[in-house]
Amino acid sequence: MRGNQCAIVQTPCESYPSEPPFHPDTDYPEYCHSDISEHNAIYAAVRDLFKKLGLDELNYGSGRWNPLGELIKPGDDVLIKPNLVSEPRHKNVDGQAIVVHGSVVRPLIDYSLIALKDRGTIAVADAPQTDSDFKKINEHAKIQEVVDFASSASSIHIALIDLRKEYTRTERGLIVDRLQLPGDPRGYTRVDLAHTSAFAPVEQLMHKAYGSDYDFHELRLHHTRGKHEYCVANSVLNADVIINVPKLKTHKKAGITGCLKNTIGISGDKNYLPHYRFGSKKEGGDAYAETSFHSTLKDRFYEYLIAKMAQLGSKSIRIMEIPMMMFASLRRRGITTYAAGDWHGNDTIWRTIIDLNRILLYADRSGLICEEPQRKYFAVVDGIIGGEGDGPFNVTTRACGMLFGGFNPVLLDSVIAGTMGFEWRLIPQIVETKETLFPSLDLDQETEAPYYNLNFQPPTGWDNLKAGDSKE
Repeated sequence: MRGNQCAIVQTPCESYPSEPPFHPDTDYPEYCHSDISEHNAIYAAVRDLFKKLGLDELNYGSGRWNPLGELIKPGDDVLIKPNLVSEPRHKNVDGQAIVVHGSVVRPLIDYSLIALKDRGTIAVADAPQTDSDFKKINEHAKIQEVVDFASSASSIHIALIDLRKEYTRTERGLIVDRLQLPGDPRGYTRVDLAHTSAFAPVEQLMHKAYGSDYDFHELRLHHTRGKHEYCVANSVLNADVIINVPKLKTHKKAGITGCLKNTIGISGDKNYLPHYRFGSKKEGGDAYAETSFHSTLKDRFYEYLIAKMAQLGSKSIRIMEIPMMMFASLRRRGITTYAAGDWHGNDTIWRTIIDLNRILLYADRSGLICEEPQRKYFAVVDGIIGGEGDGPFNVTTRACGMLFGGFNPVLLDSVIAGTMGFEWRLIPQIVETKETLFPSLDLDQETEAPYYNLNFQPPTGWDNLKAGDSKE
């Protein structure tokens, strides 16, 4: 595979087509359906991305063009993994700046169908945040309509899958109900990385770890005494090919949401995923930088609150509304800074990201970690509309009109970081994943892709990310 190759396509179109299932506006020689739309620059941009990457270049322009045939063989299981993290959490946030759009996914399905030649399966799957509404997400992503059309027009089985085991309904920031979801129809596997986990060197600090649920005691049971395990969807482990489709977006804990961070969505249970550690750096935590009376008070108060909420359960949790209002008031007054690991010193989330990328690339179907990659990998980054500022939810919309493509997640993330105007060497998930999984990769090498600097606004706590002047 072309591991050190990437490309960028910039289109004057800085919006998505409005009518699913987003047919192309041109009857291309290789097009596998007959339906045509009036305007769709996104389909053409994905096609141009394949061309720039030199995929099946000998057949380009003919009905034999099969750009994904280098990755996908007839009979393969193909998993397309878009970023479908959440519907908007704030009225002034555009959902299309948060999730990948169906018009980007549509050509990926079409060209996968061409490569499969009526044999194999396609799944479009992600595990959004636990309290996200999958139907509301689709109102912005419009992927269900794409899958429905492709399924009806093909003999290949195509499914849109919510990989979560559970949906939590929240009110005023409190989990008031837990609903079991169908989840991955192929089930789940616990993958234990043990001593190969990025958490092995800091295992003595995992008693401070917190994830995304009240029950941090359960989280810590998955990362203790030499065990570092994750609940991974079998649709991921059974895939022969992964097409990763992240969003061009900032992230308050990880710096950016790119190819590496997008693997968070392969886990069916979010309470296996450490996000940060309570306390300051000096105390072995990474929730915030400096130890102070106020920061320690807030940290201990919050830890007590969530432990109490886990103990009460959703049926009795409403009695915690007043304490949670007190906590919110303390936060609004700015008593603490960069709480909850929302800053560049977060020493936890990048370790989770490395572990999940190791699993994505090297775990076999039974969850055993192998020395050689177990599935082929390709990524397309949706940067038609991006999000800057305090991502992944409270982003400000940036119309960019860009797509990125390639075969190595670290290389692609370094490129999109630079395009956002950030210094990739200051983003731990990129630096540490390179050193751990791709030690021979030279990120300083020149690529054929042009270099842009869109001067994105970084998340609060990541002001150090700004890169120098853009190259011409």
